Amino acid sequence: MPSRLIEAADAGHIVLTPSAELGAALSDAVERAHRRAGREIWPTPKILDFGTWLKARHLERQLADSSLPRCLSDAEERELWRRVVLDSAASAQFLEPSGAARAAQRARRATFEYGIPRSAINAYGTEETEGFEAWRAEFESRCRELRVIAADELLGGLERADPRSEPDGDRRAVAVTWIESPLWRPVARRWLERNAGAPLLPEAASPNGLRAAARTIQAASPAAELAALAEWARAGLEAQPSFRAWVSFRDLAGRREEVVDALDAALAPQRFSLDESDAAAPYAVAGGTPLSDHAPVRAALDLLTAAGGRVPFERFSALLRAPQLRASRAEASAAAHLDTLLRSRAPSEATLRDWLSLAELIARGKALEPPAALARLGAALRALEGLQGHQRMSRWLSIWIDAFEAGPWSLRARWSSAEFQSAVRFRELLETLALGDRTFEHLSRRAAESILERAARDTLFQIQTGVPPIWVSSQVGDPWLPYDGIWVTGCDESRWPPPVDPIALIPPVLQRQHGVIAASAEAQLAFAADLQSRWSARARACVFSCSDPGEGRHVPASPLLAELAEDAPTSETPSVSPPLLWLAQHIEAPALEELLDERAPAVGTEEGTRGVATLRAQSQCPFRGFAETRLDAYALEQPIPGFNERERGQILHDALQGIFTEVQDSRSLLDLIARPEASAERIAHHVHRAVEKQCAKRNPGGRWPERERARLRGLLERWLELEAMRAPFRVEHIEEKGESAFHGGLAYQVRIDRIDRLEDGSRILIDYKTGWVMPDWRGERPDNPQLPLYALLHRENLVAVAYGRVSAAECRFLVESARGDIFPGVRASRLEGMASFAELLAAWERRVESLAAEFSRGAAEVAPKDTACRYCRLQGLCRVPSTLDALEPFAAVVATS
Repeated sequence: MPSRLIEAADAGHIVLTPSAELGAALSDAVERAHRRAGREIWPTPKILDFGTWLKARHLERQLADSSLPRCLSDAEERELWRRVVLDSAASAQFLEPSGAARAAQRARRATFEYGIPRSAINAYGTEETEGFEAWRAEFESRCRELRVIAADELLGGLERADPRSEPDGDRRAVAVTWIESPLWRPVARRWLERNAGAPLLPEAASPNGLRAAARTIQAASPAAELAALAEWARAGLEAQPSFRAWVSFRDLAGRREEVVDALDAALAPQRFSLDESDAAAPYAVAGGTPLSDHAPVRAALDLLTAAGGRVPFERFSALLRAPQLRASRAEASAAAHLDTLLRSRAPSEATLRDWLSLAELIARGKALEPPAALARLGAALRALEGLQGHQRMSRWLSIWIDAFEAGPWSLRARWSSAEFQSAVRFRELLETLALGDRTFEHLSRRAAESILERAARDTLFQIQTGVPPIWVSSQVGDPWLPYDGIWVTGCDESRWPPPVDPIALIPPVLQRQHGVIAASAEAQLAFAADLQSRWSARARACVFSCSDPGEGRHVPASPLLAELAEDAPTSETPSVSPPLLWLAQHIEAPALEELLDERAPAVGTEEGTRGVATLRAQSQCPFRGFAETRLDAYALEQPIPGFNERERGQILHDALQGIFTEVQDSRSLLDLIARPEASAERIAHHVHRAVEKQCAKRNPGGRWPERERARLRGLLERWLELEAMRAPFRVEHIEEKGESAFHGGLAYQVRIDRIDRLEDGSRILIDYKTGWVMPDWRGERPDNPQLPLYALLHRENLVAVAYGRVSAAECRFLVESARGDIFPGVRASRLEGMASFAELLAAWERRVESLAAEFSRGAAEVAPKDTACRYCRLQGLCRVPSTLDALEPFAAVVATS
């Protein structure tokens, strides 16, 4: 631990750092040094990043001189730049004006940080420099009108202030010192050298001054590079409990989740457990994630979005079941139960108030106590509806906070530390936005919410857990503190030294003249060589890694690494790429005793069935029959715009039932078709009644009912024309009420669409289908025993069963018949090789009895038919096909590669 840093902190000096991340690391190091020394109390170190200190200094000057402009918050500055770009004539040229605003903001900040004169930029006269100057002039004009100042101008104000005054208002002389780092910008460095004296220099990790042992690792893939890094950290912690390491990961923003997964696999495998674990991980990833991604903030923003207009069912469903709105598992269960009931009655979208009313109505109708989440959402909505029109941002914020505390934040006593921290940071963001009333002026509710959403998305938040042993940083700089190990990723020849990356909107020549390192290849090379020397001094061991990008391409390590020592550093290539944690656990899993439990208890006398659906599922796979009927496991419905397939099928059934209740025979049908106007009127009447009947159950809203009426009128005209081509018939039975069937000791409720009697007294059975159909009733285990079961109930004089496909794609009959003169264009079928239809009925009875008895005695083995799994949604329950078993060959390749 650098002794000079401890001395400066203990003396109450303000220690300035070039970044907040480095400041946090130094503060943690000071506290660890005091704890190691056995102290229980010590002065709080005043270690601040330079930007924060500048803002604090300006605020103190404001307290002494109220005429000074207020410093814009980060969110205000981003929004002001965005408005400048959007209001400019060039805004139409950009696909993402916010990106142009960020580029302009960064360019202006660079002119202050590097001391690039405005006149020098304007002298170039290019389209980019002229556009930048116009934006900058407009931005500064608006700042003057609002009497505010951007943070990048604070250096000028600092020059006029006493550099040794305390930022918190204490007028005592306080020493200001700073740490030496290559991350300082030229203007800040010159000011510090002139006003704060010599910087604090770091101490080497090795007391004898020996350089760190260097290794390079060439991995076969980015995943293998991550795995090697994680294994190195794990080995270091196992060998030395006090092991501390600093990791530089340049593309951390794009691969953050991969990094976390790899480190969890090696250092915190308990995070992959299904059991809740509060054990802290021995690593942290710097930089943070968008504040909007954290649960309390996401819940708050979702509430605002939902209250602002029509809400899709998926969003309301997520709100209803949100963890932030439930106080117990019982409340979670009640919300989930209501969600399943809503799916069969819910429209595809509605306003939040309508959703709450519908949810409460359904709950009361089922004699259920409405979940507490509904009351919390209702209270939040009432708070939000208390303010309308265009208002100041501070007024909107006060209403929002009331809504949050009534709704998603009402149970904050149950929050974890991470949730509490993110909510506190969000409230701080709200407070800074409230100061921008003059900046934002009067806003509509939607405009104010958009500003808040962008601010939460652009604000990065890092949970405060202290600085753990392994620190992963996105910075490429000097860690300053001594470490046991340093690992730097991405050290291939294409990325180390870093490629030239000049700042947009400023001529690269000017950038090179004023010391912008990223604008010059020579400066990048010198910067990289300097960092390598610093890393060697900071750690006892250094590792530099790179990886091949894949697709057969090889990218060698950077030649610059050879400068770390007289001889090239030791080079290694991992021979084995460690697999993903879950796959490794599967490969290494111990052998377990296998117990096949494929027999459920016999069906009890009080248990019911799902009619034909039970036998259909049992025939396709015994486990599916058991799971769907007795475990009530089925795919949840998803409300969609318009009517879903089930509803459209029901509407068609109801319309045909109405038509053939009135049209009792083929003669009446021919008479009706002969009168097109009367036929169209009759069809339209029954279609209208069928659609209205369905809308009473679930109204899809909009023009969907009318569209369905128009579609069905044309479809039923075609179908009736096909029916008129049949052999003469009389309608004997129309679907009106359910019938009971008994097989295998079980009772089944069925609803047969229609039975017709022919002129010779023979009977046929018809079941309407609206989708694609095939003869699925055949075989010892039929895909669908629906027609056989119906036929056994009405076998007297039965000569044929048929699916009537009523579809826009095709209207036709799919038939099992002993005769070929019944349906137009349909010949007699082979009856599965049986001599007569009566013999086929006997075979069907045997099959249905077998399936029913099988289900009744509890047969539940996982034995699907060849195609049964294709349309099943129970694979996560039955584990067939097993994902892990399917990956066995891949696991073997990984283990032996």
